[in-house]
Amino acid sequence: MPQSNPRKILIVGGGSIGERHLRCFRDIDNDAEVGLCDVREEIRSQLAQRYGLAKTFADLSEATQQHWDAAVICTPAHLHVAHAVALAEHADALMIEKPLSTSLDDIPRLRGAWAGRVVNIAYVLRVNPLVQAAKQILESGEMGDLLEVVASAGQHFPTFRPAYREIYYTRHETGGGAIQDAATHQFNMVQYLAGDFDWVFCDSGHQALEGVEVEDTVHLTGRTGGGRTMVNASLNQFMAPNETVVRLNCRGGSVKLVFHEQNIGTLRHGDDDWTWNPPAKLERDDLFREQARRFLAAADGQEPVRCTLDEAEHTLKVNLAALKSAGRERVEIA
Repeated sequence: MPQSNPRKILIVGGGSIGERHLRCFRDIDNDAEVGLCDVREEIRSQLAQRYGLAKTFADLSEATQQHWDAAVICTPAHLHVAHAVALAEHADALMIEKPLSTSLDDIPRLRGAWAGRVVNIAYVLRVNPLVQAAKQILESGEMGDLLEVVASAGQHFPTFRPAYREIYYTRHETGGGAIQDAATHQFNMVQYLAGDFDWVFCDSGHQALEGVEVEDTVHLTGRTGGGRTMVNASLNQFMAPNETVVRLNCRGGSVKLVFHEQNIGTLRHGDDDWTWNPPAKLERDDLFREQARRFLAAADGQEPVRCTLDEAEHTLKVNLAALKSAGRERVEIA
């Protein structure tokens, strides 16, 4: 049922993504009582002042002294499950930042704690209008069977994430490296459009980023949908342009998503040129606001979540398989 009283929303983790969620939930619901939990006093103080927060907490044991309508976990990935379980008796709905975790070991504990309730994993591309348009084209059957996905992405990380040397990114154990940080978005998007992965082979390496040793470049090959669709996905975090292009090559033609131009086009066999949709013209926060709206709608029982626990667990398996493969072996996805 829709919310009648001011909604109480807890943001756990005040890093860059936590602040973005805090800001976007405030934007879509000015009446919401948004609280912040973060172990760092300086961060709590800064964000409380910046956003006029009435309540901040130094740890979850403080935050769980009251009940929350919704909670958003934005801590490093290796802490996600523990924080989700701690909130299970103190929140009605849960959103967990990607990736779901860094290990499959504790996922059954998470499932048990949140069984039958609203849990969304924050793979924000699932609310991107380009991805939604591509999904509709594929499901309509107008382009025929999807035979191949080719995705290429990159950006200059020191420009867009200058603090990467000081955060979780520096270690695989905390969810760092290009595979778990950025390429996981690609993997989840491919899964959403083309079906679950059957197997993957991944070559990855540290090519350029200064101050870290984790991989900054990923080349993944695989198959999805029972072997029907071939996948080639590449990403790096050092190139100059901030560009992402995805091509969906179907039996009857192709679909191209140009994220940095916010456009999607189709080209059928026999056509002379691409047919383009009008550009989306979105600011980055617009996607996170839409994600927040969809999550709260799911919390109110008005629509299903955008990325389920099952789907996010499969993406986690792909992340782990890509890390294991590391240029050595093809890894089956059970």
